[in-house]
Amino acid sequence: MSRLSGILIIIFLLNSSILSGQDISQKYPDLIKRVERINKDDSLEKVILENEEFMTQMTDGGGELIGYFESGQIQKITAKIGLSFGIETFDYYFTDGKLIFTYELLEGFPYNDSTSKFDYTNLETSFVGRYYFKDIKLIDSETTGHDRFEDEMFDVGTTLIKEMNEYLDKLKKKK
Repeated sequence: MSRLSGILIIIFLLNSSILSGQDISQKYPDLIKRVERINKDDSLEKVILENEEFMTQMTDGGGELIGYFESGQIQKITAKIGLSFGIETFDYYFTDGKLIFTYELLEGFPYNDSTSKFDYTNLETSFVGRYYFKDIKLIDSETTGHDRFEDEMFDVGTTLIKEMNEYLDKLKKKK
C-alpha cells in the first residue's frame, strides 16, 4: 500500500467517524418520531406553573414550567428559566411515564462592548444538549458549546433525572 493511499484511508475513516458523531439522533429513529409526535400534539392538557410556583430561587428573568399530559400521564415537561445573561430551556420527553429524551438549550444575550451592556433584544445559542435515556438511565448524549456538566462533580444522567422528578412532582401537585 502506498503512503498516499494509507493517508486517504485514514482521512476517510476520520471523516466517517466525525460525520456519524455529529448527529446521533439517527441512532434513535423511534425516539425522534415520538418526540416529534409529542411536539405536534395540540390536544395535550397543559399544566402551567410560574416563577415561585416551581422555582426555589427566583431568577432575574423569572421562569415557566409546563407539563403536557395525555389521559393523566405526563408526555413532556418544558422548564424555561430567564437568567441575567440569557434563557435556559429544558424539554423532557416521556413514553409510558418514563423519561426517554432531554433537550437542553442555553441562549445568551450578546454583550455589546461599545455600550458595555447586554443586548436583551437578541439571543444567541451558546449550548445545545441532547440526552437519550432508556430504563431511567442515560445511554447517550450529544452536546455543543459549554455547560454546567463540564465540571465533573455533576453526573449528567443523575442530575437531569433529579431535576425532572422535582418538576414532575410540582406539576402533579398543581394538577
